[in-house]
Amino acid sequence: MHNTSSDDNRNIKDDDNTINNTRINEKLNPIEETESHIIEKDKKRHFTFAQKSKINIDEIANTILFIAVFIGIWQLIYLLGIWPKISLPSPLMVAEAFYELLQNNTLTLSIGMTMYRLTIGFIISIVMGMIVGLAMVKFPGFGKTMGSFAIGLQSFPSIAWVPFAILLIGLNDFGILFVVVLSSVFSVMISTYSGIRNIPIIYIRAAKNMGAKGFFLFRYLMIPAATPALIDGLKQAWSFAWHALIGAEILMAASIGIGHILLVGREFQAMDQIIASMITIFALGMIFDRIIFMKIEDKVREKWGLKQEQGNA
Repeated sequence: MHNTSSDDNRNIKDDDNTINNTRINEKLNPIEETESHIIEKDKKRHFTFAQKSKINIDEIANTILFIAVFIGIWQLIYLLGIWPKISLPSPLMVAEAFYELLQNNTLTLSIGMTMYRLTIGFIISIVMGMIVGLAMVKFPGFGKTMGSFAIGLQSFPSIAWVPFAILLIGLNDFGILFVVVLSSVFSVMISTYSGIRNIPIIYIRAAKNMGAKGFFLFRYLMIPAATPALIDGLKQAWSFAWHALIGAEILMAASIGIGHILLVGREFQAMDQIIASMITIFALGMIFDRIIFMKIEDKVREKWGLKQEQGNA
């Protein structure tokens, strides 16, 4: 009898230990799963960061290599004397022109004034283009008629607006802004109209079935669905505005601006100053496209759930 009771006590203790271990495991399993999930998430984040860093390093290395090769070819052509030095200065001469323009603050003030004109004109183009584009969507008859005119005027050369602006407004900043706005507003207008108009009808019907209407339908469906077209239209409009601005500054004899530097360089046959201005225009274009517009595009796509992962792209 004594052995039987001791065996029962052992069995009870074993059962209690099994129950306690089970309870401990039940408590530990969610913790372990959470820790493993966090570790996997951290690994994925570190891998994505390393992949992005690798891509950025590769892009920087390729850019530096391309610039070095370009300067080398440029220097070789200069040494061969294919063109006179006055027509094709060396890279060193252009660098000296850069230094002179920076030293007397000519380049800094010119960049500031050009960017000021571009910003004002571009903002006006965005506001006007979106308002008219939304009106084109609201009123289909007006949209069809204005769409045809907008496409024709979009292909109109920006330089052709300059004589019209000179005679209508005069040789001043308002005339330059007039050329910038008319060169870029139609691109914003068309992208707004086509972006909203080309939204799949099934999206709108599904949203209406869920109770969305009016402002909420426009705010939470139409704007996100039209975002890619709107971004492309804004980038194109900025490109048109940039081209028109430099041309207007040259032809309308602006007193200050990057176009003014090009005009002075042409008058005094200072090719080194002209090339320095051209490099500045190119660098500003790259900065706006790669740093500003690309960042805005990524942020907007990520906000509206339109950004794809690199592995799925």
